[in-house]
Amino acid sequence: MKFYLECMPCYIRQAVDAAKIITNDRKLQEKILRESLIAASKFDSKKKGIFINNKIFRAIKELVPSCDPYKNIKKKFNNICLDMEKEIKEIIRNSKNPFETALRTSIAGNIIDFGPEIKLNKEVIRKTIKNSFKRELDNEKILLLKEEINNSNKILFIGDNAGEIVFDKIFIETLPKDKITYVVRGGPALNDSTMEDAEMVGITKIVKVITTGLDMPAAILPLCSKEFLNEYKKSDLVIAKGQGNYEALSDENKNIYFLLKIKCTVICKSFNGKYNVGDIVIENHS
Repeated sequence: MKFYLECMPCYIRQAVDAAKIITNDRKLQEKILRESLIAASKFDSKKKGIFINNKIFRAIKELVPSCDPYKNIKKKFNNICLDMEKEIKEIIRNSKNPFETALRTSIAGNIIDFGPEIKLNKEVIRKTIKNSFKRELDNEKILLLKEEINNSNKILFIGDNAGEIVFDKIFIETLPKDKITYVVRGGPALNDSTMEDAEMVGITKIVKVITTGLDMPAAILPLCSKEFLNEYKKSDLVIAKGQGNYEALSDENKNIYFLLKIKCTVICKSFNGKYNVGDIVIENHS
């Protein structure tokens, strides 16, 4: 996805949020913001916006090398979603179309994101999931995805956020698990899932889990590890969760299904106004 100027304020706000979580030292907070602004000023409009975001967080990590500002928040939302697991599985079991219900739950889980300004708690997540069962979603694409999953030999499922990973696990449990490799980030990147989160929620017990090899909130192919790239090349179907992975992979010549909840007008623009903020989306790209 191309770079949009409107993304810049969001990147800087994320840096400010991270600074406040990392330290109460006002001087260090200001230094983090200053270095973030310098990094952001060196943007290249020909590159994807996610590269600018990465430069900003690289600058923060140079100041605070061991920082993982969202570590405790990730654990909190993993636990919140694990507490909901039994309830969600019961809803799926009793539904007329378990595949679609599990799919909608997985997409709705994409609300768990501390990049956009969204206030989250257990009730907001529960309400979002329940609303997702009634929201408009392209039925033809749901059927196509189900058919692709059944016909594929190897599926790469690229995850997104902590907490959300629980709902991905629930969805994957309705699928042919032997075909699936699940992907997390290679290191701390906002509130995105890492191997630590995968182990915490138990997804490592049901499918093979690898990392992108990157501590970035997206699978940017030129920077990913050889292990990830080998799995990507071998897969005849890729399922990519969230806005970051959409930004990174939307221009790729590959059979990819993007599952996301739209949280900003920039993503709406990238879909040429087809969707609105708050919509849950399934889009295929091949």
